[in-house]
Amino acid sequence: MAANSRNPISVLQPFIPRWLRAAIEVEDTNALEEIRVRAGRPIQLVYATREAMLPLSPDAALCRELLEYLCEQSVAACERELAQGYVTVRGCRVGISGKAVARDGAIARYAHVTGFNLRVAREVRGCAEPVMNEIYDGEGGVNSVLVLSAPGAGKTTLLRDAARILSDGWRDERGRKVCVADERGELAGTYLGQASFDLGCRTDVTDGCMKSEAMRQMIRSMSPEVLVTDEIGSDEDAEAVMLAAASGVAVLASAHARDERDAMRKPHLKKLAESGSFDKFLVLRREGEKARIRAARFQAP
Repeated sequence: MAANSRNPISVLQPFIPRWLRAAIEVEDTNALEEIRVRAGRPIQLVYATREAMLPLSPDAALCRELLEYLCEQSVAACERELAQGYVTVRGCRVGISGKAVARDGAIARYAHVTGFNLRVAREVRGCAEPVMNEIYDGEGGVNSVLVLSAPGAGKTTLLRDAARILSDGWRDERGRKVCVADERGELAGTYLGQASFDLGCRTDVTDGCMKSEAMRQMIRSMSPEVLVTDEIGSDEDAEAVMLAAASGVAVLASAHARDERDAMRKPHLKKLAESGSFDKFLVLRREGEKARIRAARFQAP
């Protein structure tokens, strides 16, 4: 398993102000996983097994400047994403918190953003190889597979590499037509129409819209053999996955759940399990710098 030689933080550098770049460069950035910025609090750098607290506490003005950089000086253009609590920068999801403005019971926008979680996206070529025998069915086809894990365990990194392998081909397996429904822009990291990460030579990407709609559209128009999407989190997502399965398209997807019992407590995942849309279930667990994967069966809690 080999990681991309590019320093992962290099993707974010053009989108963060000089004061933040200078602050984090005093630490190791190759293994950095999160940059936590909070108004009036020291900047926190999060690694797999440790953290570093930097002697810089940005004020509200610096937080406003950071938001403007992340939105490329056009916060208004990012309002749809920001209302959902994040903005994506070349595959790196940046979570936000602060003073929200509600309309009809839902967050419409943020009046002040005072907290940021900059998650550093990584391309780890080969990380999906240990699970490819679960994804290929051994009879010339591809299984539909749902990957379960808690947030931050590496689901997106695993899906990204599996999409590349399926698209390019692996060992005696031919390359497949892969379509990626990338609602939050984390799988491909598309910027100015070009993917920041390698998803393979036979892969098409739709981003900037709800993943359920992207999946339906791609089934209709792109004749995929495999659909890949991240974080199945609603009934609409589950319905789109079931449509793909009924259309003869293999689906590789992920969902937030610690394990199969946790997943069965979520109605949309329970519906998916009972529908038979997935052939295999994998549970991904993070243990320090290592990730462990096991096959799972869905059972009622």
